[in-house]
Amino acid sequence: MSKSGKKVSKKKVLKIVLISLAVFIVLNLLGAAIGTSTSITHPKRASYDEVITEMQEAGVWGNFSSYDKEDYIVKGLDVYELHCSKISTPETVGTGKYLIYSHGHQSNMYAGSKYCDAFIELGFTCIIYDLRGHGPQNEKAICSMGGYEGQDLNYIIEDTYSRYGDVKLLGLHGESMGASTTLNALRYTDKVDFAVADCGFESLKFMVHDMYNDMYLYPFGACADLGFKLIYGIDDEEVSGIDALKGNNVPVLFVHGLADDWIDVENSEDMYAVASQYAYSEIWLVEGAGHARSREIAGEQAYKEHVESFLINSGVMAEYEAEAGIEGEAA
Repeated sequence: MSKSGKKVSKKKVLKIVLISLAVFIVLNLLGAAIGTSTSITHPKRASYDEVITEMQEAGVWGNFSSYDKEDYIVKGLDVYELHCSKISTPETVGTGKYLIYSHGHQSNMYAGSKYCDAFIELGFTCIIYDLRGHGPQNEKAICSMGGYEGQDLNYIIEDTYSRYGDVKLLGLHGESMGASTTLNALRYTDKVDFAVADCGFESLKFMVHDMYNDMYLYPFGACADLGFKLIYGIDDEEVSGIDALKGNNVPVLFVHGLADDWIDVENSEDMYAVASQYAYSEIWLVEGAGHARSREIAGEQAYKEHVESFLINSGVMAEYEAEAGIEGEAA
């Protein structure tokens, strides 16, 4: 019998199959490490027109086109330039109330349009900006889902105080990654009076592991951890809004859609449980709202009323009125 006609033993076939399976598993785990970390740290950029169209089609653009706008640049961490815009009306100028909005992953500053009506009606001048690695004008940069971004936000907070000079009440609002940014920023400043965290995740590590656990791919989360650390120098466990809340005395309103199938509602519930140990906090769970859709489902009026009630119940509004010398009057 020729050499080519030799019978291959079952043992050898099994060995080949096991080796092939092992290689397949290793390659998939490496793919998870590289793919997940790279897709998060290098977000697809949305143009301003794309996000504006998205907001208009969702019916949340509101009166944004009518507001006064002033574009400017703030240098953030490592002098990274962040493109910002101040949104105001004649009625909000001089109130001393400012709100800084941080958008979600793969979006840009114009996602903040959906919240401006509510805060403008409450007398706030709104500051919207493109987070690092996002927006058509910012330079390319690694996105850390709230780590570097929280430090950038602190620079914007400092700039707001120095640029406008009349700040009496400063709040932060963030959506998804922007919520993580908002909460992580609280590590670096004592100049924030309140925060609204809409559909945020408690940590980058928790978010990634939860995503893979839902698909029963338990080892893939650990591989993604390694990808963040070894490839991009990011410890995803340290990008943690829930840890930033520990010992922090800033009142926080958590908002989350009960139909959110991207960031599970337990993230906000867990963070609320921690935050309420150290400061007045509230949680509003919106029936039928998917990820980043609470404002859309609840409506502008309901969103405004929840924020207003939170500001009153937390004592934030009373402190503002006292500082502004308008005690006993409507803010």
